[in-house]
Amino acid sequence: MTLLRWPKRPEDRFTALVRPHLRLLHRMAYRWTQHGDEAEDLVQDVLTRLFPRVAELEKVDKLGPWLVRVLYRRFVDLYRRNANSPIDDNAEPSADDALFDQRMTGECEQLEKLILQRELNRALFSIDSGWRDVVLLHDVEGYAVLEVAEILDLNVGTVKSRLHRARKKLRLALEAGTKTVPETC
Repeated sequence: MTLLRWPKRPEDRFTALVRPHLRLLHRMAYRWTQHGDEAEDLVQDVLTRLFPRVAELEKVDKLGPWLVRVLYRRFVDLYRRNANSPIDDNAEPSADDALFDQRMTGECEQLEKLILQRELNRALFSIDSGWRDVVLLHDVEGYAVLEVAEILDLNVGTVKSRLHRARKKLRLALEAGTKTVPETC
């Protein structure tokens, strides 16, 4: 059996541990924050907090789900802090709206995908955040029910129940809000 040799410098060890999971972390952060800049800030915040703890990271068996759980908990902490803030950051239009407007003149196939993606996002964010998180982790990211339960610190039965109810709500939201491609296509 060959032993895995870690680079000697803490920076190199940290990079070797975290790099395979960066896309996942950014993707999940973007889904939770709905803004690219906020997602990058969230991932950076988590990584800077974890950097001094390289030795602990090396001992974690399944680092991917563990990192997602840390990211989720940090997101919840920041969300609660911002919810109590008197400053309203929601005044700016989202990047998704600008992208949608920019691509309206594009090809019909791209437009159909964009409309579907926008409707799915609308439907996802019309359901309760606890249900949305379960759907995102299980159906979108492919985590098993047990892993979702571990990441969100829930019972397995609760995860299954939320997943079932979330899918039902999503189905209803998608049926109610179905949009068609403009007739110019």
